[in-house]
Amino acid sequence: MQVGSDAWKTLLIEGAAQSGLAIDRGQADRMAVHAKALVEWNRKINLTAITNATEIAIKHFLDAVLPMVHIPSQGWLLDMGTGGGFPGIPLKIMRSAQPMTLIDGSRKKINFVKHVLRQLAATDIDALQMRAEALGREAAFRQRFQVVVCRALADLETIADMAAELLSPAGRIYVYQGPGDDVANAQAGNFQLVDTFDYTLPVLGDRRRLTVISLMR
Repeated sequence: MQVGSDAWKTLLIEGAAQSGLAIDRGQADRMAVHAKALVEWNRKINLTAITNATEIAIKHFLDAVLPMVHIPSQGWLLDMGTGGGFPGIPLKIMRSAQPMTLIDGSRKKINFVKHVLRQLAATDIDALQMRAEALGREAAFRQRFQVVVCRALADLETIADMAAELLSPAGRIYVYQGPGDDVANAQAGNFQLVDTFDYTLPVLGDRRRLTVISLMR
């Protein structure tokens, strides 16, 4: 199976359906654009260690969107450390009306993300080469985001520190985690645990967790 093929898109649609999420053919087509660009650019710059077509579909795209039922669709969303555009671009494909900002410290990765967004003709979404701490010092972005998402970025306390100046007072942070990531000590001084949601990736059976935290103000 090739990335972006009809079989690959069917895997997305049917895999999502197994978890109770509907991905339509148009959304699968747009994810295929992202995925094919990921494979092409990955030959030149390090975007992902995942190169198997099935794993790209499930570990990147389905993992990005399966927990979205727990992530608010209203309010400006920030993807911290987006890397190859995950989870931000798949979330945008599923929620075209939600405004989003994707940031990463790597110029090459942000150039890739911008390339994909141009291919998708996506609107109400920005990609910035900037670390969260630096963005938080910009007056225009301070406490701007009602929703912050991040995947495989850092421990919860560090993530809370990074988002401290960016998250709106009532906003929350949604952290994509693996089953081995510790939440037992999630009562640090700078954040509090709101909830956790466990889910399983279809076909592969890998376990994942979405951890929701808020800041201690």
